[in-house]
Amino acid sequence: MDLSIWQSLKIDRELNSTASFVILAIYRIQHLFYMRSNHLLLKLLGGAKNIIYFMLGVDAQISYKAVLGNHIRLPHRAMGVVISPKAVIGDYVTIFHHVTIGVNEGKTKKIRQIEIGDNCYLSAGCCIISCKVSENCKIAPNAVVYKDIPSNTLVYANNEVKNLN
Repeated sequence: MDLSIWQSLKIDRELNSTASFVILAIYRIQHLFYMRSNHLLLKLLGGAKNIIYFMLGVDAQISYKAVLGNHIRLPHRAMGVVISPKAVIGDYVTIFHHVTIGVNEGKTKKIRQIEIGDNCYLSAGCCIISCKVSENCKIAPNAVVYKDIPSNTLVYANNEVKNLN
């Protein structure tokens, strides 16, 4: 579902705390500037972002090059959340604190992209590294995911999976 930036911001405000909303709002505006190749406004907003994050005590790192869907939830002020520029995240995804969505720099460039499907739940402390997590998946706390995960799956420990059906 493609929404305008204003509709996305309205939904983000309804689903998230003030700090999480600010994080998503800055991301969405930076991503818009990035997609439109407006590098001057991108740099200006990047400087303002650092000041705002400092004032709010936010330590999230969400790249404006990443692609985030709609209805994203960031509970706990997105504390310690790191999202790589190579990430593509679907709609209706919940990302808890200290989640890392990153790339394995040792892999070839084709394999470095991270995809997270719709309706996924990423519990606290989990790491998603250079793989695809399909729709309706739940990743348990502190799980490390480095292999592709099929739809409707619960992942716990190191890529141990259980079908949710």
